[in-house]
Amino acid sequence: MTGRQPPSLMAAIARWLVLVTLLAVATTALLLYVEFKDTHDRMRQRTLSGVARMIEKAVRGPDDRLVTALPDSVRAMLRVNAASFAIVDGDGRLLLGSDGVSGPLDPTGSDRSHAVFRVPARDGEPALYGLSRRIEVDGRRLWIQVVSGEEELHIEWLLEEFVEHFGWIWLPFALVLILVNLVIIHRGLRPLRRASAGAAAIGPDSVSERLPEEGMPREVLPLVRAVNQALDRLEAGYRAQRSFIADAAHELRTPLAVLDAHLALIGTPGAPIRADVAGMTRLVDQLLDLARLDALRIAPGDTVDLTALAVEVATHIAPLALDRRRGIEVVGQEDPLPVRGAHDPLFRALRNLVENAVCHAPADSTVSIEVAVSATGEPLLRVIDRGPGIPPALRSRVFERFWQGGRDQSTERTDSGGAGLGLSIVARTMAAHGGSVAVADTPGGGGTFTLRFPLQLRRTDAETAKADAAGGL
Repeated sequence: MTGRQPPSLMAAIARWLVLVTLLAVATTALLLYVEFKDTHDRMRQRTLSGVARMIEKAVRGPDDRLVTALPDSVRAMLRVNAASFAIVDGDGRLLLGSDGVSGPLDPTGSDRSHAVFRVPARDGEPALYGLSRRIEVDGRRLWIQVVSGEEELHIEWLLEEFVEHFGWIWLPFALVLILVNLVIIHRGLRPLRRASAGAAAIGPDSVSERLPEEGMPREVLPLVRAVNQALDRLEAGYRAQRSFIADAAHELRTPLAVLDAHLALIGTPGAPIRADVAGMTRLVDQLLDLARLDALRIAPGDTVDLTALAVEVATHIAPLALDRRRGIEVVGQEDPLPVRGAHDPLFRALRNLVENAVCHAPADSTVSIEVAVSATGEPLLRVIDRGPGIPPALRSRVFERFWQGGRDQSTERTDSGGAGLGLSIVARTMAAHGGSVAVADTPGGGGTFTLRFPLQLRRTDAETAKADAAGGL
């Protein structure tokens, strides 16, 4: 791991906030410049258009003939607007113009009735902005051309004035805006800091603590609730694990004390040391099985053939069954019955059921492992014995850890060597596979344990054949 600090949410928000604020200020200035320029051009065109109309009215005589001189009022208006004019015909000849005008003002000319033109600066003269207007006088097509110097309404001057008087207000305004927004964001993140402090305070000694939901923003509340739900699950697992360790320590204390007493009797005929050691070995094995179940993960492609599993368990338990004068058989469906699952946990679960059945079945009886499919298509494994069975009132407790039904402990140790963990392992294994385990009476006497697997986890025969064909390619 590197020593770099994790990124700061506040710093990231501040950077984006400054960037967006400056971009907004720059965009506003640009839009203002474009608006000023557009307004300036429209005002200048309206001014020149008004001057052209006044000139047209002045040069049109009573008999619709072109007059040769402008009234003094029109010339005064031209001086006020610092404008010059020229009236030219279609051949570009000057018919009438301001003092100093010796030719057309628009060097390009235009056939349009209304056109705007610009004359570049030359020979020390400023650039000119002009408007050309077409008129009809005495049947002749003429053009009135009016120009004014661009410096008369210069947009740069207007912008300079604006920046000087108003532009400097933007900088402190932007800074104040950024600071206010940062304060608002800092206050808005206060619930997250409070939740973070609450999460940091949760430890092994305070597993019941939860993150505060009161006052949380609507956007953050789902995250806080999800964390609290995760803490609920962790607390449940923590308490279960702690209870399990306490129960295991309690159960181990008694066989260890018995083993210690028997070791003191070494050499005495009939000392049952080997049976005690076998019981402890079985208990430790079951504790390991439970620990493995906590880390069990079933991959999507993991499958187990229940028919083959039943045969494998029967073969494994056969020596024990023969030693105790019990028979063991596999009945029911002979074709493969694949389900999604992990082989080793299912093997241990089925082995525990069969071992219990062999230990509690009467001599010269047979324990059956039945492979079947329910009426709804669910794969089933049944372990059937002819023993004393389990009373209905106790069936809800047989899958609890360390529960032994009030039987005599010495009998349990010498018979099955168990400590009440086997059926708990079976129940947890089936739960991990999405299935269930149930116990019922065997017709004629005895008990029947049924392992029921989910229908959706079973692969159909067609899928199996397809997978086998793909594997053979």
